[in-house]
Amino acid sequence: MSSASGFATALRRGIAALALAGVGGIVPGAPEQLLLLLGEARTAQAQAQQFGQPWDRSPTVLVASPPNDARIPLVVDAVAYWNQQLEEIGTPFRLGSVEYTTQLLPDDYLIARGAAVDRGAVPPPIPEGVWQMPGDLIVALSGAAFVSWTTPRQAGGKVLVGIRNERGPPMSLPNVARNVILHELGHAIGLGHNDDRTLLMCGRPAPCRPDAFQSDAPRYFPLADAERALLATLYPPTWSPTR
Repeated sequence: MSSASGFATALRRGIAALALAGVGGIVPGAPEQLLLLLGEARTAQAQAQQFGQPWDRSPTVLVASPPNDARIPLVVDAVAYWNQQLEEIGTPFRLGSVEYTTQLLPDDYLIARGAAVDRGAVPPPIPEGVWQMPGDLIVALSGAAFVSWTTPRQAGGKVLVGIRNERGPPMSLPNVARNVILHELGHAIGLGHNDDRTLLMCGRPAPCRPDAFQSDAPRYFPLADAERALLATLYPPTWSPTR
């Protein structure tokens, strides 16, 4: 389900728990359950606000990585996959051309932002040098280990994606890296998380993690119907670049 529908579901569950506590007096565990459910609702709402913003142009994709990084083809394939999905829903919006640079984002920033994502904390500021980089959607392929992440759209119109190294689990597991990259680009075009571990966009606050993408045969995990509908709303057939 989409982040917006996740918020609505969690909110309905929270209201029902509150009503139950009011009707029958004090229900054992109800206050704690209600706090948990309302926390889930706030998290889903925050994701909907964070990622559910359409691009106003076809963003150029800049891959920042060491030369000949094995993950570069996975980024190219992920861009092609998303453009195919966008074509199928009938929108003219597409991710733009893929370009490359060996100018790397600082690992200490990538690690710190991943730690903030993991804790639900305030992320560190983006390094100043990023604003001079040419791409709209910058995919940093790092040699460090951290929780992979995607920023919301920045004031300058850029989105950053940080991808951890593939030297150990979970990224070294078969089929995981391709789906992690596809998942993060899903955030970059406006999708949040759902709670179904059989789907591509499953993630926090649900317990699914990248190792759920493990598969002996290379494949992309599917989208939910609600996520396709959200993309069609964000990028309707009348979409056109405004800058």
